Amino acid sequence: MFIKRKVAVLLLGAALITGLSACGGGNSSNTSKVVLVSFDEMTKEYQDSVNKLSWPAGYTPPASLETEGKDNSFQVGYGDGIASRYFECAWEREWLKSYSTDKARAATAIEQLEKVPEMDHMSAQNSDDATRRFFADYLKRAKLGDPSGFQENVSLNCPK
Repeated sequence: MFIKRKVAVLLLGAALITGLSACGGGNSSNTSKVVLVSFDEMTKEYQDSVNKLSWPAGYTPPASLETEGKDNSFQVGYGDGIASRYFECAWEREWLKSYSTDKARAATAIEQLEKVPEMDHMSAQNSDDATRRFFADYLKRAKLGDPSGFQENVSLNCPK
């Protein structure tokens, strides 16, 4: 049974948190300290990341994030991860709109999507092997003109 990537990532995150909690607060030199920031700091991180990324013509990422959870703390990198996922979704949609009608736009989308595996949200620390394999397969299929992978990802994991 295929599990949606978003659900798989959430489950992986929960498992990692549970595993880290079970390790206790020892002074091991090989554990890294999680740095938490406020909603406002996380939002600034998101906006800084959005401003550094290239976006398809006519696409504007959300200027701010949902206000739900304003009193929560967020791990450093969370805002960047959200911006990166918007980037991935925006360029996949751009490719889907243009692959059969505008080869130049489609090629630009592929060039941008080739950056995704190097983005922090796809690193081994923030993404599981299956997610990285799925994306690599979707990108490979798109380069061959097959939209099925990007269509699946957009419908399952991208905001409407």
